[in-house]
Amino acid sequence: MAILIIFTLVGMVLGEIIFSPNGWLVGGVLGFLLAKIIQLTGKVDNLEHSLKRLESLQVSHVETNAAAPTALKPISENNHAPLAERLKAHGIELPPEQPVGDFRPSLNSQVDDVMQYGPTISQPSAVVRPKRIPQPSPAEKAFAYAKRFFTEGNPIVRIGMVVMFFGLSFLVKYASNQGLLPLEIRMAAVAATAFVLIVLGWKTRARAGGYGLVLQGGGIAALYLTVFAAAKMYTLMPIGFAFALMFLIVLFGAALAVLQGAQVLALMASTGGFLVPVLTSDGSGNHIGLFSYYLLLNVGVLIIAWFKTWRLLNWIGFIFTFVITSAWGVLEYESNLYISTQPFLIAFFLLYLTVSILFSIKQPLNLKGLVDGSLVFGLPVVGFGLQAALLKHTEYGMAISATIMAAIYIFIARLLWEKYQSTHKVLIESFIALGVCFATLSIPLALNAQWTSASWALEATGLIWIGLRQSRLLSRIAGYCLYIAGALSLLVNGIEAGEVPIVTGDFIGLTILAVSAFCIAYLINRYEQNCRPSEKKMANIAQLIGWVWWVTAGFVDINSHINGVHHFASFIIFLAVSVAILLWIGEKTGWHLLSRIGYWLLPLAALVAVYNFGEGRVLGYSIYPSQGWNLIALVSYLVIQYGFLRRIEQQAATGLLGIYHILSAWFLFFLCYWEASYWQSHFQWQGTSAAVLWFICLVFPLIILIFATTKSIWPFKQHLSDYKNLIPAPLLFFLLLWFFYASGYSGVTDQFYLPILNPLDIAQATVLFIFAYAIRRGFIGLGSTPAFFRFGILGALAFVWFNVVLLRSLHQYTDVAYTAYALWNSVLVQMSLSILWAICALVVMNISRRMQIRTLWIIGAGLLGLVLIKLFTKDLTGTGTLARIVSFMVVGGLMLLIGYLSPIPGKSPILGKAAGESVEKNNS
Repeated sequence: MAILIIFTLVGMVLGEIIFSPNGWLVGGVLGFLLAKIIQLTGKVDNLEHSLKRLESLQVSHVETNAAAPTALKPISENNHAPLAERLKAHGIELPPEQPVGDFRPSLNSQVDDVMQYGPTISQPSAVVRPKRIPQPSPAEKAFAYAKRFFTEGNPIVRIGMVVMFFGLSFLVKYASNQGLLPLEIRMAAVAATAFVLIVLGWKTRARAGGYGLVLQGGGIAALYLTVFAAAKMYTLMPIGFAFALMFLIVLFGAALAVLQGAQVLALMASTGGFLVPVLTSDGSGNHIGLFSYYLLLNVGVLIIAWFKTWRLLNWIGFIFTFVITSAWGVLEYESNLYISTQPFLIAFFLLYLTVSILFSIKQPLNLKGLVDGSLVFGLPVVGFGLQAALLKHTEYGMAISATIMAAIYIFIARLLWEKYQSTHKVLIESFIALGVCFATLSIPLALNAQWTSASWALEATGLIWIGLRQSRLLSRIAGYCLYIAGALSLLVNGIEAGEVPIVTGDFIGLTILAVSAFCIAYLINRYEQNCRPSEKKMANIAQLIGWVWWVTAGFVDINSHINGVHHFASFIIFLAVSVAILLWIGEKTGWHLLSRIGYWLLPLAALVAVYNFGEGRVLGYSIYPSQGWNLIALVSYLVIQYGFLRRIEQQAATGLLGIYHILSAWFLFFLCYWEASYWQSHFQWQGTSAAVLWFICLVFPLIILIFATTKSIWPFKQHLSDYKNLIPAPLLFFLLLWFFYASGYSGVTDQFYLPILNPLDIAQATVLFIFAYAIRRGFIGLGSTPAFFRFGILGALAFVWFNVVLLRSLHQYTDVAYTAYALWNSVLVQMSLSILWAICALVVMNISRRMQIRTLWIIGAGLLGLVLIKLFTKDLTGTGTLARIVSFMVVGGLMLLIGYLSPIPGKSPILGKAAGESVEKNNS
């Protein structure tokens, strides 16, 4: 492709420089043809090299087999003679400079083995395939072709004939412009020269190098030039008579080429004929004359195609005809010229359609059914493109043209099927494919985007079904591509909802796309044995595409036709019911892969919920899970979601099951918190009320999990690890955060305050018991953590709770504000904290004495050290206050009691370990 583009562009530039006006067209055509010849020559060379390699490989293989011995001569049993004599007896001479004593013992042993058992005959090794010779680049091919052109055959006559042909063309134009000699004499001289060239070429046709063929080709081209110029440029003869003469020239050139089997002659004659109008153009734009002339030339191509399968000649005629006609269409065509242009396009199309058929039919027996794919598929592309330019001013002209072309190809395929079914299968299938393509193309040209995509999707399903049943890969590929085209057709035009739900808009088109994709997935799954390994993955892809189209169809119509307050419920019900129907279809049809659609219910429902929650918060409108139809929608979702999980578990347990149980539970937690946030905002709960509300939201699911995991019911029994370790993990984490966050609330309520017996103190104490029970039951893996870590968590939480209870009581019964600054600067608070911490140290150190756990005693001692630091840094600042005196007195007395009751335990690791185990046993 690169060499075609480069040579064409270079030819256009050189043509514009040499041949003006409109010389770029001539140069571009010549450059294209030259590049095409270079490519074909390269292919022929590669085939010759491959043939030579195969022949050499076959010869080497035969020689190797012939060299293998067929029998062994008997070996002498005399193994006691000297080594040199034994070797000599078997025809082995040692070199004089290599004495026997220089041989190594291993060699002696090997020789002995040879003497005794005879030489080992190795079988011929496997044939080593020669390395693949790298293909030359386009530049190398061009250089090689130029070298062959100027060194092989008869290059002088080739170049000379080309130069002479252009010289004659320039001479005619110059003589016309200068008025030299009568016009009739000039034209007669050119014609006479052409005949002389033809006669000389016929006489010398047997000479090597194609000398005579070149002369004949140049003479025929000159005749084309003469007749065309005499009729069109100088009106020396009527147009009808001129075309009759040119038709005879066409027949004459074709006959010479066929008689001599000379494709070169046909190429030169036809190329010269096609270039005549370009070289002699006067800019009048007489398209009828141009197209009529080209039609005659193409009739000659058709006649030659009846006798010879010359692919290059067909291509030259095709390129010249459609390139030049396309150029005329771009520069000159107007809608009022349609009537005089359409017949020629039809004639060109039918002519080269016949040529492509003849190329396949007229092949020799060993190549029967060979198809010129470039012409077979290039013709409808170019022809239909030109037809589009002719009918751009009409509404349904292209749809009608596509339908007619589809009918033509299907009709021809049907005729060929009756006679050439076994030998021309590729050509028949190509025409069937083209017929289907044009029938498909007629749909969007006549209908809107919705029905176009729907029709293509249904047609694609049919093609894939046929391809799977008959194991035809090409049919399946066409079906896949057609489905993609249908989808793109709808996407390019945009997806819209109509005024009436479902009936109008793109809902039906999207539904057909979805159903078609599901059908394709089902067919691939059913005919899996007829699919290629890489193609089997298409079932999952098609299933996913069908689900996406269906969800898109539902969302578009819900957004457009349902009130925003009911969006959430509508989306959830739509998703849940859709999944339920697909699961039912999969179960009834035995299509187990369809059950995978159930995996999409949770993420899509969660996405819809998060979107509505965020939208309600941002826009300020009220929406929550228990509102209106939302509760019914969520109940239906839960039933279908957990039913799907149960069904998947019964079919085959997968790694996703545990993950989906975890995510499903977390989604329920989110719905609870969404509900709580709404009611908090609705009732404007703040402070203690809000803290208690969120405490309930966190603790209630935890309590359910704690008791449910003790029951032998689904899904807690089957997924006990998930429901004990991962699902409650965020609940315990947020509950821990809530514990510390709630410590900042004073606990003020409308009721009478009692220490410990108030909502916040009781709630925080409940957190302690829940953590203790979770540790005992081994939730979130706490059962396998070290005892020090487990009891350390409970001790730290209990210490914080004691301090918070004390601070809230001081706030309620004194004038100290419940703020960090006020509490820190209150001498009464500092005194109370010092005494409390000392009491805690006393309790911990006494427990350590009883249990003989040295670590606990060290912790209590550390806490007592903090009390002392606090006394001498903070409490001491309260000079002259009773609180300072009480602090020091009470703390001092407690320290004396600690020293008496709880001395430091001895270093007894065995006892400490036993005590630790005893504690764990008691707690368990």
